[in-house]
Parts: sequence; C-alpha cells; structure tokens
Amino acid sequence: MLLPLLFLLALTAEAQTLPTLTLTPSALTFSYQIGGTQLPAAQTIQIKRSGAGTALDFTATVTPAAPWLIVTPMSGKTGTAITARVNPTSLIAGSYTTTIQIDAVGAAAPAATTVVFTVRNPPPTMAAAPAALTFNWQSDSATGPTAQTIAITTNGEPFTVTAAATGGSWLSVTPNVGAVVSGSPVTITAAVVTTGLSPGTYAGRITLTSLTAVNKTLTISVTLTVTPGTAVLTSIWPNAASIGSEDATITIRGSHLFKASAVRANTTDLTATWISNEVMLAVVPKALLATAATLQVTVLNNPQPASNQLPFTVAPPGPRIQSVVNAASFTSDTSGTALAPGEIISIFGSGLGPGTAIGASPTGNVYPTTLGSPAATVEFEILPGTWIPAPLIAISANLINCQVPFSIGLSPVQRMRVTYNSIASADFVYAGVPTDPGVFTVDSSGRGQAAALNYNQTTEVFSLNTAANPAPKGGVLILYITGAGALTPAPATDGTLVGSTPIPNVVATPSVTIGGEAASVLSATAVPGSLGGLAQLSVTVPSGARAGKELSVVISMSGRNSPATATVSVK
Repeated sequence: MLLPLLFLLALTAEAQTLPTLTLTPSALTFSYQIGGTQLPAAQTIQIKRSGAGTALDFTATVTPAAPWLIVTPMSGKTGTAITARVNPTSLIAGSYTTTIQIDAVGAAAPAATTVVFTVRNPPPTMAAAPAALTFNWQSDSATGPTAQTIAITTNGEPFTVTAAATGGSWLSVTPNVGAVVSGSPVTITAAVVTTGLSPGTYAGRITLTSLTAVNKTLTISVTLTVTPGTAVLTSIWPNAASIGSEDATITIRGSHLFKASAVRANTTDLTATWISNEVMLAVVPKALLATAATLQVTVLNNPQPASNQLPFTVAPPGPRIQSVVNAASFTSDTSGTALAPGEIISIFGSGLGPGTAIGASPTGNVYPTTLGSPAATVEFEILPGTWIPAPLIAISANLINCQVPFSIGLSPVQRMRVTYNSIASADFVYAGVPTDPGVFTVDSSGRGQAAALNYNQTTEVFSLNTAANPAPKGGVLILYITGAGALTPAPATDGTLVGSTPIPNVVATPSVTIGGEAASVLSATAVPGSLGGLAQLSVTVPSGARAGKELSVVISMSGRNSPATATVSVK
C-alpha cells in the first residue's frame, strides 16, 4: 500500500506546479454610433504564462458566439498577443456582451477577457408640428380663442424638452417639460388670454429646448390677430348742453372702445380721446350746439357696424339734471335714486351753474342756500307745492354738491329741482328713504381705500389707515360716511355746522362688516365742525378678520347697505 500513496503524492505535486494564464486587459469595451464613418479601433490582449518555462500553445474561442467580434489569431504561443475588432453592421442600438476564452495545453486553467460592445443611435433631431400657430379673435366674442396643440417628436433616441412662451403675457404654454420617446410624441398646449387687448396683431413665440437633440432649440412662431367687435354704449355724460354753448366734452362709457374707434354725433366725426376699453372722451363742437337738436352719439369700429345710439340734447338755456348720487359712494339705488335726510349728494347734469366752479363758505356756521351770480339753488318739495332750499357746498355747470334737507318726505315719489339764472330744471324724482349709507374714500371716488383712521387706545393717537399702516385686529377704526339719516338732537337749521356740546347721535342703528366679518360698533355720531350729513362710526376690527390690504367695508342701516367698494387694511 505504500507505493500507490507515493504515486498520488507525486501527481499532486505536479498539478500544483502547472503554469497559470494571464490576459491583459481582462475586459475590453467598444462603442459605436450608428451612421458613424469610422469603426471602433482594434484592441489587443496580451497572453502570458506564469513561471519561466517554455511557451505554451493556446487556442481562442468566443463564448457565446458573437459574429460582430473578430479575433486574430485564434491560436498561437503564450507571450504573444491577439487582436480584437468589432463590426457593427446590421446591429441595432443596444449593449452586446461576450467572452474571449484562452485555453493552453499544460496550463492549470483557461483565462478569459470580457468584451462589451455598445451601439448607440445617432443624436435625435427634434421636430414639432405645426411649425407656426395663428389665433384670431374679435373683441365682442363670447369666448376667447380656442387653445391649440403642438406635437413634439424624435427621429431616434428619447430626449427631454422644455417649452417657454415669450412675446407677451397674453401667451402661455403647458406643460413646460416633457419626455419625448419615439412613437410617443409630447403634446403641449398653447393658450391665449385676450383680456385688455386692443385690436392689432401680436407676435409671440414658443421656444423648445433639448440638451441632447442635434437641434438644441426649435421655435414656433405665434400670431394673434385681434379685430374690434361692435362698440356698445351704456352712457354719455353730460347728455345735454344749452344752445350757444362752447365746445362740450362728453364722457362715453361702454365696451369695445379702442384707440382707433371713431365717435360721431349724427354724421359729424368728433375729436375723441381714448381712455380705456370702457371709457372715451369726445368733444361736441360749438357748431353743433348753435341750435336746438337731438344729436345721436355713436361709436364705430371699422369694419363693424355702428354702436347703439345715445342721445345728446341741445336745448334752450337752463339746468338739466342727469343723475343724483351719494357724494361718498357715487352710486344710486339700482331701482332709482334714493336719498336720505341730511345726505350729502352730488348732482350731475348740464347748465346747473357757472362754467367755473364756485365753492361755498359758511356764514355764521351755516352753509348758504343760494350761490353765485347769477344764482344757483337746489330745492326739495316737502309738501305738494311747498319747496325748501338745500344748503350748497359747491356749484358748477355740470356738478352741484349739496346737502339734502333733514325735513324731506320718506316716500317713493319725491321731487327736487335746480334753478340757475332764474331758470328751473324739470323736476327730478327720487325716493325718500330713512338711510342711504355711503363710505367716503381717500380719492373721493367711492372705491378703494376708505378715508378711515386707526385709533390707538393706549396712546390716544389717530393715524390714517393705509396699506402701510393697517389696523390691528381688535383695534378701533374710525369710518366717515354720509346718508346716515336723522340725528338726535336734530340740527336747528339745515346746513348748520355741528357743535360739540352735545355731539348729535345717529338715530338709525348701524351694523358694520369688515372683510365679511361683523365688527362691533362703538359709536355713531355727527362730526363736530362739519355738516350734519357727515357721520363718523367708531368700530372694533373683528378678531376673525383676515389680514389684507383691501378688505371691503359695508355699512348696513335701516335695511340698506353701502356699496362693497370701499376697503380698509388690516394686519
């Protein structure tokens, strides 16, 4: 048994001394872009054996088979090299992997080199259809232009794309980012907002950008053509003038009014000034005011037909009342004019007074009831055939500011009139109501920031409420209104400036909301040193009010509300 054991030990020793094979490098990578003009460069693999013995005979095999791989020579002696080449012909884009295995007689084991061949598609070309977009819109259309789509495609590899609209805020595009894959285009939507646009042609563009496409950017031109609709007129002011008047400037209000709009009185073109798409000014020349006539005012937007007609009356000299409004809110009741006792009002019309405005000054703490020379008066009928004059604040040809007498009747049909230069206007019918609240604003328009004061209860300091100086929640706010109605004690005489001992209280109980939240009313009184028609409300800013710069203020009294157009700022 000793001899077989020695033989086995000898065989084991011989196996332990067999040379090993080494391949350098142990991995090869090739890369090719389809359509390329040059094939990847050949690469070599050095084949070595370990130890100092004689060279071994080797053979090369490719496993698994890869017809795209060329290996030469396929056999030889260790200590030499073989060359690997690739041929991408007919290959599609992708990654291909195989192994070159080297076997040698007398070597301990085979050796192998991994070969990875990456075939890439050429960089994609970005395409978009359509290449241009055209939108058309007429200003009186019920809806805006229909949105349009753009399809973005690739002729090869996928890519990401971003889209951006430029040329004006009227143009937008969504989505702004997308991934384009062959056979699955990205669709983006171009939309147009026409609000506030005047007739004309607007140019914009949508820029598509891709970092990996051959064409890095692509531009889609966008054209919007706005044509005017038919103008619609809602009012002109003033709507009358006296025979022999000088040129009269009228304010035209409506919709679809543009810079190119033409204004006519009958067949005469008027000199016009465009203010906005809702307002224009036009001058009626004195030549059209020489004789009595009714001029039909129209606005034309070529090529549309003329607007509806509004009459402008040329009449014998004398005052004409066009409208009467609350002097704080500049609005009247939608069902007709409603006036409250003591309310400060603005009367609009023509021929109401002199061409140059005249302001009144109190005499003995009382405002006058006649003003100017020739004189202007405003009278209210308190009983059939019994008229009393109103205190006047200022007069002009087209506007009178005055105070409604506290003794007016409270019924649906009441009358007032204006007399100027001994000529009385036609009676103006209004409804007498207990209250007609309106909030004074900083710019005297009845809209926007209210003429309100913040009151600091700790320092007893008043400060103007503004966006930069909002009232704190829980703080006290002073609001100024007119149309609050009767006072107690009542003024002895209409037009009397209110004294401070005692300060009259407002009879009606007011309620106030700020930003829709109920505010506590601390007091409601007349304002010492002012006409009794001016009232001040002290209110506590509700703790539930949201912070904001334009919170609407609404005063409710005797079932009537002030317009929700005045605002305050709250922090």
